[in-house]
Amino acid sequence: MAFEPKSADFEVKRAKPLSKDTIPVVTTIANNDGAISRVISMNVTPCIEQVVASTGSAQIDGKINIKILVEKVEGGYDCIEGTTNFTAHVMNNEINQDSEIFATAHNLGVSNIQASEQAVTFTANVLVKSVILFDEKVKYLEDIPTAEQKKDTINYTSIIAATNQEFELEIESDLPQSVSKILCVDSKVVLNKADAGNDVVSLSGEVYTNILYLTADEQPKLRNQRLTQNFTHELLANNVVNTDIITATVQNCATNYELQGELNSAKSTIILKDIVKTNIFVRQNKSIDVVADAFCPKYFLNNEVASFTSQNVANTDLSFEKIDGSIILGEDSPRIDRVLAVCAGNVIIKDTEIVDNELNVSGILNCNIVYILDDEEGTTQSVFAEIPFELNIKKDGFYDNGLMKLSIVPKDIEARNKKSKEIDVIAELAVEITALENKTAAILQSVVLGEKRPENQNSIGLYIIPQAQDLWEVSKALNVSGSIISAQNPDLQFPITSPQRVVVYRERKL
Repeated sequence: MAFEPKSADFEVKRAKPLSKDTIPVVTTIANNDGAISRVISMNVTPCIEQVVASTGSAQIDGKINIKILVEKVEGGYDCIEGTTNFTAHVMNNEINQDSEIFATAHNLGVSNIQASEQAVTFTANVLVKSVILFDEKVKYLEDIPTAEQKKDTINYTSIIAATNQEFELEIESDLPQSVSKILCVDSKVVLNKADAGNDVVSLSGEVYTNILYLTADEQPKLRNQRLTQNFTHELLANNVVNTDIITATVQNCATNYELQGELNSAKSTIILKDIVKTNIFVRQNKSIDVVADAFCPKYFLNNEVASFTSQNVANTDLSFEKIDGSIILGEDSPRIDRVLAVCAGNVIIKDTEIVDNELNVSGILNCNIVYILDDEEGTTQSVFAEIPFELNIKKDGFYDNGLMKLSIVPKDIEARNKKSKEIDVIAELAVEITALENKTAAILQSVVLGEKRPENQNSIGLYIIPQAQDLWEVSKALNVSGSIISAQNPDLQFPITSPQRVVVYRERKL
């Protein structure tokens, strides 16, 4: 008996989270232009520079861009800038020298701020997340010509491209009055959508910018301007088609600005250039036909079966949720005249739970609020605010599988003094939810022909089947081809939920 199963290799590329570490980075930024009286606000932006993989480990190197608004001893304001490096180490047996590893860095806030006359020292808390791309390989059977076989179609998602790209966004805006000096620019890029085209990836989103500047008056005043602008950007991506699934994260790693126009003019023009880094993963839906099970009426078969589990993107959703909270400065605090600006916001997700098609999220919004006191000097102060929040996002059918990925980014933050010593905070958060689904299928990897089955001498067989989902279960149980069972039992309907009679007629040779 000829018995030649046809086999093939099955390969899927996946992304697997490696680690999530918070790294405290002690930083000192020196100032060479006058003694520092105190720190008003800080803008700390971390980004990943490179990832170097070796056997069993990887080193992630990054850089923190720092801009600190300070008040000087002799009066007036200034912005001191600097950078510092940080390193994260990842240990994992799956890593080798050729591994593709991608990482992102986020600021979780600063602590231990100390200002001396010539420098500012603080601890930046940087959250570093890393993922590894790995190939999952398995051998499967495509066909067994001389056996009864059950074939299944496996639908799966494979990463066909992954890249880290950097691009520049340029924004031009007129400030409402003449400007003598730009003190601090806090810019945040929020990605709303990523689409696949033919050989391109299209990104669209919004840039939120907060500018602190001094007016060009005889007695310069500290002013604040908030800008919002949409952006679109296209990146080259070979072999990408418009049906592919794009997953992207963006990081604003630097903001450069240029002030144009005469200082005595009615207005000044500022040109902002945001340097944005992206991690882009392109996934493609694919399918293969495999042999899931087999039997032979004349011979026993030794089957080697493996299970394959694919995690596919079932659905994605981007929504914008509003939260609010307040800060009470305390009885000993001076009265507030007005809130000037909100700088450097970020979100920490504390807990998630899915109950009755509703996602319950608790977290903390961190932000730095700059305000002016109600005194003769108009003194500028700042406070680091922690606003706890809870979100309840209901979407019917969206969370059925209980698997998801969640990302929350502050889209816009406003603050105003409700009372003389209380500040209200209203924020809009961009909430991106990716619902995942796990599908497990049986894959027949090899079949070996065994001993010959004992021959049934009865020309007619009568069987009572208690229950069965499909014809395959019945035919395998009776060791008879499904086509023969269907032809001889035309009234048989599936699924069988109560005992039913199955008749099998066997051809006998006289």
